[in-house]
Amino acid sequence: MLTYEQLIAALIEHLEQHQINIVHTQELLDTHTLGRSLHVTCLPPNVDKSGAWSQPPLRAVVGVHWPAELTVASIHGQPIIDALNQIVAERLPTLRHASPMAFDVTYFLPLSDDEQQAADFDHLGAKLHHLFANQTEVEAHIEINGVLRARIDQPPVLAQLTVTRIFPIEQLHAEAVAEAIAALSSELHEMLPRLATVFQPAPSNPQPALDPQFYLRPPTA
Repeated sequence: MLTYEQLIAALIEHLEQHQINIVHTQELLDTHTLGRSLHVTCLPPNVDKSGAWSQPPLRAVVGVHWPAELTVASIHGQPIIDALNQIVAERLPTLRHASPMAFDVTYFLPLSDDEQQAADFDHLGAKLHHLFANQTEVEAHIEINGVLRARIDQPPVLAQLTVTRIFPIEQLHAEAVAEAIAALSSELHEMLPRLATVFQPAPSNPQPALDPQFYLRPPTA
């Protein structure tokens, strides 16, 4: 069984080796449960990752959430893993059908003024399904979300559009993790440039500039 540190090291090293344009990383620790999580923000190729942008560019955020019980298992080894499995089998049988651990990738898509005003979620959803059509298990592991912003006496506008893809990790073994990371990296290579040609922010309505974000390699990776 891999530890958290081994898992994220494998992820970061693979993304770096395949020249994914990483702009920012963030590690979080839940001080109550001691669960951990990592988020890695990636930009399309050839986008300046050290500059301030007039609008948030198209970006993908890779996430992994590590439950506290896995930290206990990775520290204490096979005896505690066996004990946890026995507890689940005897007392919590419904957890056998719970979703496996997974990487998730959320694409944040900039919208033109016309796309925001039209708020045609059906049209944009169909376009996204077409763009992702050749990706692995797309029907089972894709979620498209839109945020509508409504103001008094004004029609609603589509303020945000995201696509989330799930890459399950069936077992925390090196081979299974490597397979999930390879699928994730392959999709980022293909989809970031493709989406960047379709979804571009409107230059006519600039937002306040963002502070530059610099890529800091997670110290645990």
